This record gives sequence, C-alpha cells and structure tokens, in this order.
Amino acid sequence: MLNTPIVRKIPAFDPRESYSVVFQYEGNQVVKNRAVIIDNETYQTVYDHEQERMRLDHVIVANTLSPGKAYQIKIKVYDDYGNESDFSSPVLFYCFTKPTFKFSNLTNDMIHRTAVLPVKLSYSQSEGETFRECQISLYTYDYVLSTSSNILYDVSNLNHTFYGLKNESVYYLRATGKTTHDMDIDTGYLKVNIQYIMKYSNVILRVKNLPEIGSISLSSNIIDIGYEFENDNWYIKDGELVIYDNSLTYLSGFSAPSEYTVFCKARKIIPNVPFLTLKTPDGKKSVWLEIQKIGTLYYCVLNAPYGLGTYNIYKELPKAVLVNDAGEILTDTTNRAFMIVNLDYTDGYTTVFEVRFRKGLFGLQVYYEEDSTVEEVVEE
Repeated sequence: MLNTPIVRKIPAFDPRESYSVVFQYEGNQVVKNRAVIIDNETYQTVYDHEQERMRLDHVIVANTLSPGKAYQIKIKVYDDYGNESDFSSPVLFYCFTKPTFKFSNLTNDMIHRTAVLPVKLSYSQSEGETFRECQISLYTYDYVLSTSSNILYDVSNLNHTFYGLKNESVYYLRATGKTTHDMDIDTGYLKVNIQYIMKYSNVILRVKNLPEIGSISLSSNIIDIGYEFENDNWYIKDGELVIYDNSLTYLSGFSAPSEYTVFCKARKIIPNVPFLTLKTPDGKKSVWLEIQKIGTLYYCVLNAPYGLGTYNIYKELPKAVLVNDAGEILTDTTNRAFMIVNLDYTDGYTTVFEVRFRKGLFGLQVYYEEDSTVEEVVEE
C-alpha cells in the first residue's frame, strides 16, 4: 500500500480552460493517478479518470466542468508495480467564468500629458463571484517595479493616483488581485506614454547663503541661447515671435540628448517651405518639417535621415470646426460638429508640431493647442 496523497488547496478557476490540480506525495515513484470529482450540490460523480504521468498533478481538461458550481475532488496514486494508495481526503473547490477586470479610464499605448496619472479599475463576474482585493503597480519602460498602491478592498472605489511621472517616459500599469474564492485576477500590462509641455518656474535667480566661506551663490534656470536672424523681417507682438521672409538659427545653448521631443507652436506657415530644421553638429544630417497640400487636405511632412537615405512621415492637419460668436461649437441635428470640409489652410489656429526621437526612429504628432489664440483682425 502506497502513502496517501494530499491535495493542496485549490483556488477557483475558469473551467473553460485546462487546469492542473497539484497534490503532495512521498514514497515510490508514481506512474499513474486517478481523480474523482463530485458535484457538491447533488453529490453525483461527474468525473472519474486516470492519467499516466509521473508528475504530482492531475490535469482537468477544458470544458470538463461547469462555471458557477462547487465540486469536491479526491486523488489516489499508483506505482510501476501495481501498488496503489487510498484516496486523499476530498477538497472543495469552485469554478467561475474568468472575471472582467480592467482599467476603465485608460487605453493601451495612450499619450498622457501630465505628470499626475489617475487610475480607475472596474470588476465584474457573471456568476456573482465577489471581489476580495487588488493592488495597482507602476513599472518603468523595462518592466522594473517603480511603485504600487495600497491594497484595495472596496470594489466600488478601485481608484489610485500616481504622481511625479517623468516627462518623455514610457510606463506600464498592471493590477493584480484575488476574488473571494482565491481566483487570480490580472489586467495584464497597459502601456502609457507620458508627454507634456513643462512650464518652467519664473524664478530668474536663486540665492544661497554660504556662511562657511562668508559669501553667497547665485544660480539661474535661464539658459543663454545664441541665435541670429537672416534679416530684419521679424517682430514680437502679444508674446508671439512673427517671422516673414526670414529664418531664425540657434547657434549655441540649444541641443538635444540622445532621445528627445521638440515642440514647435506656429501659425500662418507658408506651404512647401521647411519651417523647422534640426541639424547634427557637423551639419551632415538634418530633420525638417513643412506643410504640403495633397488634394484638398493639408499635411505636415517630417523628413528624417535613415541609414543611407531618408524617410517621410505624413500627418494630416486637424480640420477646423465652426463656432458662433460665443465660441460654442456649431453642430447639426445629430450633434455632430460642423467641419470646414474644403480645408484651405486654417492659419488662424495655433498648431503644435511634436517631433519625437526614440530608439533611432522619429515620430510626429500634430494637434491644435487647447487654448488657441487667434489674431484679432481690425477692419479699416
């Protein structure tokens, strides 16, 4: 007679997928095991099957059992000489359909434009299996754990906010937890791209007392950038630099690291003429942007070096909407906004051109500034 196996505690699982019931056993090498499963409500045997295997587990094939039900299982083992053990003590377990557990306010690979990231989760289960707990974790781009929320228990308030996310960074979110009957729940990894325009402090000078040497030190957050214009065709009005038939070149103090994002805000751009050019220090390679009209639409085109050649990225300029005197968007009877269909370059809108360089490749995004300023036209 062989020693009696012991079935470990079985967490709830989805019977629509195969599941391995693990047990403990000490003694002769087993070559076969037999599992008997009983419906916990009717006490009828619903499964009685032998499996030839040396591993200390028994695989319940997908769709053998039904979701929303409780069962008992007992297992015995056999060795190569025909010896067998007694059945183990029966162990109760539950089967449920896999719950729906997901981020409700975020989408995968989304762009988030602040350093503060509020996270919301939703949970539901078709057979009424209740939620027990979960934790939300934030990972860096290489899946290294950065920080985690506290354990969340209230299914009606599965919220957490992460602070201090770094600009121009990629993060991954993942929430894991358990149901009342120990069923694992997992959202999987969700990718979030952090990209925001940093508003720097207006502090010009910082003063620090150095009593040890009887002096003070001054520091500033201002970087001195050298530049030159091609000619005098430029002026500043209402905080905007207006350039016409001219070019502005930054000569010093303006450089980009190995990975970077450049934001260019502009209006009234002349089509088919590069309006932003980025060059390597030796001037041998450059990236430039221009507006091109293709058919009835306007596109921003990014021309970038790649290997021995170049490649282009096209992004359609966002279409303008019609508004009334109060600034309200005009809509039709189905609540759809009236768009300017025959788009003839809407130069009255401030457009943000976002050039990104990551892992040797360029990316381009084009969108209207949320609080666009439109130049006032005075009729004479």
